Amino acid sequence: MNNVYIVEPIGVHKATIVWLHDIGLKGVDSVQPLQSLGLPNIKWICPTAPTRRVTSLGGEETTAWCDITKVSESMHHDFEALDNVNSFVAGLFSSEPEHVIKGVGGVGLGAAQALYFASNYAFGRVTINLKIVVGINGWLPSWTTLRNDMYSAFGTFVRAGSLILLTYGTSDDVAFSAFARICADSLHLAGFPIIHKQCG
Repeated sequence: MNNVYIVEPIGVHKATIVWLHDIGLKGVDSVQPLQSLGLPNIKWICPTAPTRRVTSLGGEETTAWCDITKVSESMHHDFEALDNVNSFVAGLFSSEPEHVIKGVGGVGLGAAQALYFASNYAFGRVTINLKIVVGINGWLPSWTTLRNDMYSAFGTFVRAGSLILLTYGTSDDVAFSAFARICADSLHLAGFPIIHKQCG
C-alpha cells in the first residue's frame, strides 16, 4: 500500500481522519471531495489500496482493500487482507500528535474496512484511541459474530463508545439496503452509539 495523499488542515489541527476509498479508486480521488467539505481543523490521510484480483468482478485486477464476493448476508470475508489493512491504518496514526482526535472512515469497500477497524478497536486489537468512525454505503464484515464477541471480550463496551455514521443511498438494490440495516442493528446491539441514515 502506497501513494498516500494528505489534506493538511488550514486551521488548528484538532483531528486526523484516515479516509479509505471505494473499490477501483485511489487515494488521490478522495482529496478534492474532502477539501470541498470545508473542515479547516481536520487532517485527512488518504491511502491507496493495493491492486488485487476481486472475485465479485470476475477476477479483474483493481485497487481493493480486500477481496469481496457478492455483498450479501452470506458473503465470504477476506479477513487476512482486512487485518493487514488494519495494521497499515494503525501505522498511519503513529506519527500523529497525541492530543488530536483520531478517526477512520470510507465509502463502499472503504467503509467496510473502516467499520471492521472500529470493531477491532472495540476488541482491543487496535490500540489507537478511536473517536470518529464514518461508513458511507458500506457494511460490517463479521457482523454475524459481533455481538457475541463483544460480550466475551473484556472492556469492549467502553471502547465501543465511538460515533458511527452508516449511510446508504436510494439504490434499487433492496437487498443491499436491508443488509446495511442488519449491519447497523448489529453495531447498535453490540453497544456502538450508531447513527444510521438512508440518503435521499
